[in-house]
Amino acid sequence: MHIRTTFLVILSICLAAGSCRRSPRRNRSKDRAKDAARIDDSQGVCELEIACKGEKNMPLSLPIRGPKGPPGSPGEPGKPGEPGKPGLPGVAGKDAPLPAKVAFFVGLNDNRGPYKKDVDLLFDKIITNVGGAFETESGKFTAPYNGTYQFNVVVAAQGRHRAAVTLVRNGDSIATIWAESVPYWASASNTAILNLKEGDKVWLILQARASAIHGYMYSTFSGSLLFQD
Repeated sequence: MHIRTTFLVILSICLAAGSCRRSPRRNRSKDRAKDAARIDDSQGVCELEIACKGEKNMPLSLPIRGPKGPPGSPGEPGKPGEPGKPGLPGVAGKDAPLPAKVAFFVGLNDNRGPYKKDVDLLFDKIITNVGGAFETESGKFTAPYNGTYQFNVVVAAQGRHRAAVTLVRNGDSIATIWAESVPYWASASNTAILNLKEGDKVWLILQARASAIHGYMYSTFSGSLLFQD
C-alpha cells in the first residue's frame, strides 16, 4: 500500500513537471506567431496548425509566410436585361458578272476532196455553237473577247487516202494534223491553247497534198473560251 501511494505521488509530479515544461514552449510558439503576424501583416501570414492525437495532445502552430495577393474587388450588381436594338439593314450587293460562255463543236457529215489547191475547210454539221462565235458560212471562229481559248482538231482518212489540215490564226500557221490511211484507215488529232484578242479568227485549211478527208463525223473541229483576260 505504501509503495502504490508513493508511485502515484511520483507520477503526479512528473505529469505536472511535463505540463509546465510544455506550456512555455507552446506559449513561445504562439508568441512568435503573433509577432510574425504583426511584423509581416502587410505581406499576409498563413498559419497551419498540426494537432497530434494520442495520449499527449500537443497542438503546434507553424507560421507560413508567402506573398499576399491583391484584395478582391467586389463585383458590380447586374443590371436588368434590356431589349437589343435592331441592326441596320445591309446594303444589297451587286451581282457578280457571269463568265462569258463561248463554245462550239462542228464536224463533217460528207467526205471532202481531193482538191488541187489548199481550201478553207467548211463543216456541214453544227452540234454546238454557244455564243455564236463560229461562222458556219466561212468555217471560221471569231474571238468575241480577249482571253485564252482551247481548240481541238480530229482528222480521219480512209481507203489509202491522206488528209491533212492546218490550224491557222489570222492566216498564220499554228499546227498541222496529218492522217494517212495505210493500209485502210487512219485518224489523227491535236489540241492548241491560244491567247486571242477580240476579233482574232481561227480556222482550218485543208492541204492540197493530202486533201481527201473522211466525213461521217470522224473529222471534227471544236473550241471554247477557257478564261477572259
